[in-house]
Amino acid sequence: MGTTFEHIKSNEYIGIQEKLLLERIQNGDKKAFDELVSEYEKPVYRICYRFFGNEEDSLDAVQEVFIKVYRYIGKFEGKSSLKTWIYRIAANTCITAFEKKKKEKEGFLKTFSNWFSSFYQPSIEDQVIEQETSLLNVKIVTEKLSDLPEIYRMPVILKDIEGFSMDKISEILEIPLGTVKSRINRGRAILHDLLRPYYKGDNYD
Repeated sequence: MGTTFEHIKSNEYIGIQEKLLLERIQNGDKKAFDELVSEYEKPVYRICYRFFGNEEDSLDAVQEVFIKVYRYIGKFEGKSSLKTWIYRIAANTCITAFEKKKKEKEGFLKTFSNWFSSFYQPSIEDQVIEQETSLLNVKIVTEKLSDLPEIYRMPVILKDIEGFSMDKISEILEIPLGTVKSRINRGRAILHDLLRPYYKGDNYD
C-alpha cells in the first residue's frame, strides 16, 4: 500500500513540475525551454536513431522536433502529457523525414536482433550457422529493417524497443488501439519473413 501511495505522490509531483515548466515556457522563459530540451533530448534522439539507424538523419530529426516543440508549445492544451505530446512530434517527424528522403539507411539496432532471436527457435544446425554468420547478420538486420514500411516501423520501435504499452502508442501516434495492434503484428511478421532466410542460412549474397 505504501509503495502505491508513494508512486501516486511521485506522479502528482511530476505533473505539478511539468505544469510549472510549461507555464514558464508559455510565458516566454527561454531558460525553461532549455530545461525541457535537456530533459527530453536524449530520449527523443534514441527514438530517432532507432528509426533511422544513423547519426546524421537522427540529429537532423531531433533538431526539427525541438523546432516544432518551440513553435507549437504555446498552443499545447495539456490534453495529453507533455512527454506524450513530444513523442508524438518525434514519431511524426521521423515518418515525414523518411517519406521525403526514401534513401538507404545505415546503422544497426542490436535490440532488434535480440528481439527476433527471442521468438525464433533455431535448430542445432541453425545455431552453428548463426554463430558463423553473426557479423553478416548485423548488416542484414539493418538492411531489412530499412525495408520495413515506416507505417509499421514506428509502432514496432515504440513497442519492442521503447517498451510502451499499446494504449500509450495509440495516444502517441493518434491512431485507434486496434490499428496499433494490427500494425505491430504486421510489422513483426514482415520483419520475421525478411530475416528468416538469413537466420536459416539460406542466403549469403
